[in-house]
Amino acid sequence: AIALCYADMYIPGANKQAMILAENLNESELATYSSELFDKWLGSGAEAKKKWVLYFASIHGGDIIVPKLVHQINEWPKMARGAIASEAVKALALNGSQTALLTVDGISRKFKFKQVKSAAGEALEYAAKELGISKEELSDKIVPDLGFDKEAKQTFNYGERSFVVYLTPSLELEVFDENGKKLKNLPAPGKKDNPEVAAAAYESYKLMKKQMKTVITNQKQRLEMALSSERQWTVKKWKELFVNNPVMHQFAISLIWGVYNQDGLTDTFRYMEDGSFNTKDEDEFEFPEEGNIGLVHPIELDDETKEQWKEQLSDYEVTQAIDQLERTVYGITEEEKEKTVLTKFAGKLMNAMSLSGKLQALGWYRGSILDGGGYETFYKEDAQIAVELNFSGTSIGLELEDEITIYGVRFYKPGTVQHGSYVYDTIKQENLYTLEQVNPRYFSEIVYQLEKATASSTESVEVPEKYLI
Repeated sequence: AIALCYADMYIPGANKQAMILAENLNESELATYSSELFDKWLGSGAEAKKKWVLYFASIHGGDIIVPKLVHQINEWPKMARGAIASEAVKALALNGSQTALLTVDGISRKFKFKQVKSAAGEALEYAAKELGISKEELSDKIVPDLGFDKEAKQTFNYGERSFVVYLTPSLELEVFDENGKKLKNLPAPGKKDNPEVAAAAYESYKLMKKQMKTVITNQKQRLEMALSSERQWTVKKWKELFVNNPVMHQFAISLIWGVYNQDGLTDTFRYMEDGSFNTKDEDEFEFPEEGNIGLVHPIELDDETKEQWKEQLSDYEVTQAIDQLERTVYGITEEEKEKTVLTKFAGKLMNAMSLSGKLQALGWYRGSILDGGGYETFYKEDAQIAVELNFSGTSIGLELEDEITIYGVRFYKPGTVQHGSYVYDTIKQENLYTLEQVNPRYFSEIVYQLEKATASSTESVEVPEKYLI
């Protein structure tokens, strides 16, 4: 009956009737049944017309279905089945577990195939809309504490023995026995331990370690994006995420934060390991009761302030979770101010696959697919501005073999260029920005990303003037 509820849906998704029917069933048995149904559908070719199985399996499959769906989401696009992989991502977002939502969040930020990456973003936006919050706020809410308390510790009980595990400021695990002796790792259960209790604790520890890798990778990406996009939190939201969550607390204490109002940055501070706040002069910082908090970009700091913060981090032996104070800042030269094309990277030769992989990992998208599967642009659109990189062109499936030449980089009004298959739209002159009109922080971040993406290039050629106008 539950299966029929999903099979009869015109547009697959969550089904209220199915949820009512499932209320009185054994969750573990239903999860097993859901997983087995998924396996049978997969074994018979995973027919797209029966994609309702994805939603049935994800919603009722509990934790056991998550790794199966994740595996297929990675495999299907390689077989030219991006559409079904996209449906699987949408289904995964309805699983409800933190692991599932974290996975979808990670896919929305970094995934090789744009179709699947976009589907993950849409799934999170739908979930956020249902909750009445933004997608980024939803991402904040699903950051797990991994079982750590506010002191960043948790205890694993083996019955006769117990062990305390700490999450350090460097985001590593430290294990201590009951006598306070530091161990290299949590030991496997022994003969004197309670078999069931110890086994459960050991498995819980292994799962936590695995989840921690995903969480750290995702949160580093999110903080990088927050720094690039000038994301800000209200004081209340910042405390909820970076003070109350022990995992994010460890990220926060390695970074320099700023207080912002409508005029920009008004003050800087550091969040300390003991929960207090420091100024650049190592005085106590009076944390504001209201306002916005964001990551400080080095372009906002004068040399003296930057050096003071660097010295303080060095004195406390703190390694920053992301590249912040040491981040290279790029400005616009006098000659470039009136131009609409950045030519700094023009002429660089590099492998098409290398450029594609690095740019997409940084949040860029492949441009429109033209005749013969070719494309010749990458673009990135943010709320206030967009950017496009032109190059000599390559074709889908041939990137690994092709050597391409980079042309110019242009900034334009977002939403004014259509992208898709066989869409030949280009940036119109009236929608272009001169380089002087680009926000200095945004300009610096785009150049920073392109420096990373083109770092493997060792040769350059001259580019015809027509590509740089």
